[in-house]
Amino acid sequence: MTRIAVLSLTRDRLTYTRHCFGILHDQQGAFDHYVLDQGSEDGTVAWLAGQDLELTALPENIGCCRGWNLLIDKHQLRGRYDVVVCFDNDCALVRPDTLSVVAGLAAEQNLILSPRVLGLRYPPPSIGHFDAGEHVVEETTILGNIFMAIPAHLLNSFRWDERNLPWAGGEAITSWFRSTGGRCGYVRGHEAWHYPSTDQQHEDYPWYFARRIAEGAPD
Repeated sequence: MTRIAVLSLTRDRLTYTRHCFGILHDQQGAFDHYVLDQGSEDGTVAWLAGQDLELTALPENIGCCRGWNLLIDKHQLRGRYDVVVCFDNDCALVRPDTLSVVAGLAAEQNLILSPRVLGLRYPPPSIGHFDAGEHVVEETTILGNIFMAIPAHLLNSFRWDERNLPWAGGEAITSWFRSTGGRCGYVRGHEAWHYPSTDQQHEDYPWYFARRIAEGAPD
């Protein structure tokens, strides 16, 4: 059995967290879930504290790069797992076997993988496809933060650059991996929603995106 660690960062938007983490925990098999909350003020911390996961709560937003490094270091994840999955709190998996299939394939084939992410405004384009075991991978040059299954041994050589702005730099591991000859992409037949869609997120939480823009993120 593949040993899977799931890392998630949260900051408000409890409605999305409940929905997406509910699917993850109710349908997706065996894994350990490590969550870093970054200053939520909407009841997210209290809700997370009652779930089957390891919670670290901070009073402020330190961003994805510092956040993932913190979780990996604090819980000494290197060497304990076969694969580490960065999983956003707005990632809604469609099939109940997606985590085990995508994470298991990433570990087995030494690839950085994701289900195809639906609902994006600007999805990464496919540059081709290749066979990986019994599956087909739609190859991309990068993968975003929504779901990234990373073979755990790569984290012995890679560390996210904490000089990045809070919203930036999460995808850098795929660029770095490709520079070493590695490959990444979407596993065909598996999907996840950027829940409920990027456009709907802007309608649901306009203040959330205004805050991101104030912190230097593009619209």
